[in-house]
Amino acid sequence: MNNSLKTLLAAIPLCALTLGAEGLVSFPVNQTQSPEATPVAKGQMAPAPHESMTSARSAALRRSSAKAASGLRAEFTAGSADARAAVHTSNFDTGFDDWTPDPTSNVKWSTKQIGAPGTPKSYSTIDPADKMSLFVEGPYSTIRREISSATSPVITVPANGAVSFHAGFSRNYDDQCRLILSISTDNFATSTELWNSKNETGEKPWCWRPVVADLTPWAGIPVRFRLTYSWGAKDNFQTGGYMGDFAIDGFTVSGLQPVESVTLKTGDRLRLTDLSSGNPVEWLWEMPGATPATSTEANPEIYYTLPGVYPVTLTVRNAEGESATVTREAFATVEGTAPMAVMGLPATFRNASNRRHLIAPLAPVQFTDLSTGFPTERLWAISGVDADPAVTFTSTEANPTVGFSFLHNQAATLAVANELGTSMVTAPLSVEYEGVITNLRPEDRPTTFSMDDWGVFPGSNTRKITAYAERFSKPSRPVVITGAYVYFNRAEATEVIDQIAPIGVSLYTSENGKPGKMIDCMWWSTFELDMPQDGELVGTAFPFTDAPVVNDEFFIVVDGLPEYKEGCCVSFSMAALRADGNTALMQKDGEWMEVSDYFPAGANCTSYLIYPAIQHSVLCSLPAGNDKILLPATAGEVTHKIFSYMGYDAAVVSDSEWMHVTSTPNGMTVDDLTIAFDALPEGTTSRTGTLTVTDGASTLTLTAEQSTDNPGSTGISAVTTSLDGKLSADTSTPGIITVNAPAPFTLYTLGGSVAATGPAGTTTLSTPSLAPGAYLLRTATSALKLTVK
Repeated sequence: MNNSLKTLLAAIPLCALTLGAEGLVSFPVNQTQSPEATPVAKGQMAPAPHESMTSARSAALRRSSAKAASGLRAEFTAGSADARAAVHTSNFDTGFDDWTPDPTSNVKWSTKQIGAPGTPKSYSTIDPADKMSLFVEGPYSTIRREISSATSPVITVPANGAVSFHAGFSRNYDDQCRLILSISTDNFATSTELWNSKNETGEKPWCWRPVVADLTPWAGIPVRFRLTYSWGAKDNFQTGGYMGDFAIDGFTVSGLQPVESVTLKTGDRLRLTDLSSGNPVEWLWEMPGATPATSTEANPEIYYTLPGVYPVTLTVRNAEGESATVTREAFATVEGTAPMAVMGLPATFRNASNRRHLIAPLAPVQFTDLSTGFPTERLWAISGVDADPAVTFTSTEANPTVGFSFLHNQAATLAVANELGTSMVTAPLSVEYEGVITNLRPEDRPTTFSMDDWGVFPGSNTRKITAYAERFSKPSRPVVITGAYVYFNRAEATEVIDQIAPIGVSLYTSENGKPGKMIDCMWWSTFELDMPQDGELVGTAFPFTDAPVVNDEFFIVVDGLPEYKEGCCVSFSMAALRADGNTALMQKDGEWMEVSDYFPAGANCTSYLIYPAIQHSVLCSLPAGNDKILLPATAGEVTHKIFSYMGYDAAVVSDSEWMHVTSTPNGMTVDDLTIAFDALPEGTTSRTGTLTVTDGASTLTLTAEQSTDNPGSTGISAVTTSLDGKLSADTSTPGIITVNAPAPFTLYTLGGSVAATGPAGTTTLSTPSLAPGAYLLRTATSALKLTVK
């Protein structure tokens, strides 16, 4: 491993972020390091198997490329700015540039300087030589709304053509007006829409937004373009637009041309485009170092994960079987970037009491590497996983799965590196069976947002905001949600109808990132809400009758707040607006939207003070991960220890007639399943079956293997590998365990009591003297798990 990575990780010891051995889970889990895996950056595809022709087909295509193909010539380019040759440009610096605006009365077209040079609104920040832009503005009166257009001169579209320009506008006026770009071949007797401002996303305030539209269907055809100032989302009669304005600049029609080379960064998407002549019908791209490395598409998209200089070869073939090839040896110069460590957590919500990420204990949970910059090395360090609280679990696996042996304050650290640098991120964890959760960060402080005469946010208003929803991530294990707390700060109501207004808190599923189906709900009247006491917020409890089980992203929705008016205002708290991490949604005019899309740019993200109460479903074997049961060939009974925080169903399901559970739940979190089984049929050497245990929220599948090779009534049924390779246990002699220990050892029961001890060296233990069950054999530096039968 890279020494810099080790140094980086060592700089922040995990033990410094934990509370030592506090919160010991009764049944420790022994984890082993996972194998190394290929890194995959966030938002990028993992390297996939090459798209390929059959080897014979691709070889034949390459061989025939040596022939002189009549009319066939291989050529390609890349989708970069250098590859585009403009055939028309309208900068509007000296006027309308032969564009013809409609002579409308209320919507006016002009050319003007947008903003002072160098300011954010000025197009000179994009084109330093810019002087003027095309500008259209609507009236401020809704009764004067109007539709108006500006039409371009005739422009012949080149091969592989595209139109590009910048449009400056604010998405906040989408309800009142929109700008549309359309194209026509018959002077707009008919037309095709190319772009509509309604489809733009991102920040709502006024800014220059790049627009690109493909013109391939119109190659070689004379066309006109039209920019239309049109109606907004709230104009059901499509009368026209008003209020908002639009600026247009850098209107360019261009076609692709060959380029000798391109420069890009790792992870950048590069579109390769075939420019071959002679009507090719087959393509073979060979792009060593790229993902994918080969393609038979006409215009494949690729990316590179490592810096360097890479060749690209294109071989094409026409319908007559003739081929041609072009190679550019140093086509792609790829610049690397230092990695940025990004950790994907088993669950992102936090423990409300300490605002550390809340994770379930014992049962397996998964961490994921979402780092950017294509790291070539990684190292995970997670506390509380090893059976020894002083030992930190480490792994180089991309997405390690672990089970926590210790409760409460733990931490996970991910360090990544490549040849250009290193990066590290640490996440504070709270390992708990249950808790009250929140999305608030440690630095967040509760507040509300005054909407002046329109009301309070979140709360009563006159802006048709009728409901509020807080998004919570998928939990690390299935959870039961018993209710939610909402922290109200005002409940003023002078009229009886408002005093008894039912304030609802509901649990919803998530559908496409927004509240979907309601699962459970609870209401209190306005006068029943808990208000702050002595300056401290008090959560109003909304218990859920059904206590539903959730194992996916979910929402808690608050609705039913009376409308804002004199003498009536109900509101609850949110985190002060911050730059990122929005989890809050609002329902306006019957539609759900992110709060970050409603408030101005910059600090426009928040989380509501809505705190669900959850219980994790922790159902596992003891020791955790010990889900395989070895049965002897003869009939009999064995016991298998399980842990179930919420209890388990008495009807343990067996898929085999020869095996079933005879015991019933003891009402405790730890229980022994008594498993009765028949003898192996004569002539059969082995068979397997499964037992399924459920607590109503999750299931545990146990695999039983009955074999003539398995031990009988005495002996060891399972031995794990020593952590450091120095501790061993020889079980070849029936009824005897021979321990070879580099230091004094202790044999523990799972309950933590000492079953035997021994000095360094060789020691023999008699299994008949030990009660059947699972044991942990430990020295100061290593451990083995044993099962005595």
